Amino acid sequence: MKKPRMGRVVAALAVLTSSGAIVFVPSSVASATEDDCDGIGVIGVFRAVESGASFDFRGRRVELQNESALDRYSRAEIKSGRKSGDRLWVDRSYRSFPDFKGIVSDQQAKRDGWKMCGPYTGSRTQSVFNSNYAARACGEFDGITKCGKWYVD
Repeated sequence: MKKPRMGRVVAALAVLTSSGAIVFVPSSVASATEDDCDGIGVIGVFRAVESGASFDFRGRRVELQNESALDRYSRAEIKSGRKSGDRLWVDRSYRSFPDFKGIVSDQQAKRDGWKMCGPYTGSRTQSVFNSNYAARACGEFDGITKCGKWYVD
């Protein structure tokens, strides 16, 4: 089983407490390549996944989208509010969930590691193979990293 290299893991936001105030320190997004994506230029009809997998943040609508014809690929897209400097990616777990469909916890999805397809500076990522795996849409907006919930399709 392929394990992620530390350079591919998205650093968590560090929360510092100073003088009673909470300060968010921007995380650095790991450098991934299209080699970490499973479907370059997948053409199909994609639909948004709701239930927290897609989200609104700082005036942007970010969707985790699943391809609906073959139902095997997922991608992330900024549907509205995109600004220069935004970065977008889709994470996919290495853990398979063959008998489950829906939202899983961060701990469940990351148990066997995960990979990152991106980041991209455009409005859409390439695709990851998502049949039985958990995927989530993530982005860095105004220096703050935000991810939706992990979804198994």
